[in-house]
Amino acid sequence: MPLLILTACAANRDTRRVAGLLFDYATGKNQKIPRDTAAAVPYATMGLELGFNPQVLLVLGQATPDELDWYAGDQLFVATSRGRVVRTAGLPNDLGGRHPSVPGQPDTMDVSYTLDFPDLNIFGAGAVCTGTDRGDDTVDIFGSSIPTRHIVEHCSVPLLKWTFNNEYWEDRTTGYVWRSRQYVHPKSPPIVLQVFRPEDTTPG
Repeated sequence: MPLLILTACAANRDTRRVAGLLFDYATGKNQKIPRDTAAAVPYATMGLELGFNPQVLLVLGQATPDELDWYAGDQLFVATSRGRVVRTAGLPNDLGGRHPSVPGQPDTMDVSYTLDFPDLNIFGAGAVCTGTDRGDDTVDIFGSSIPTRHIVEHCSVPLLKWTFNNEYWEDRTTGYVWRSRQYVHPKSPPIVLQVFRPEDTTPG
């Protein structure tokens, strides 16, 4: 597998300290995280973009079979499950939670789930998504080209009269989501996530 593969899941204190420094760096003049900066972090990392804001580097702080918890210091938190954002904290508008309508339901081309938006006092808003495979595409990460399938999910949240499209670039061989463009709140532009160094899946 290409690029930055040597990973480790470190203690939360260490990863938050490193991520905090990188958060400060990323919110300066540079709009994109430089390769050298990402490569210097010995943990799983990914970049986050929101609108026209500078890209922020997130560091993996905790991993379970069902969820990955990513941090940029104490300022920002994003939880993902198989590439899908399931919870955020620190964004202008946060997703309180994404829950499958049927427990244990896998992410397939057609999926339903519920959404929580604490700032709107809305919990359990039903969402239905229908996926479309747009075919082969390539994701470029620091000069490495990764063959992917471009998946687009058209989603509808009737309670909020909200429709949107989420996009995922999934590894053609493994299905791993290297890049995504996801809506997490009806009052927010989508966030763009791109994995720089994936989590270590070697049994410990």
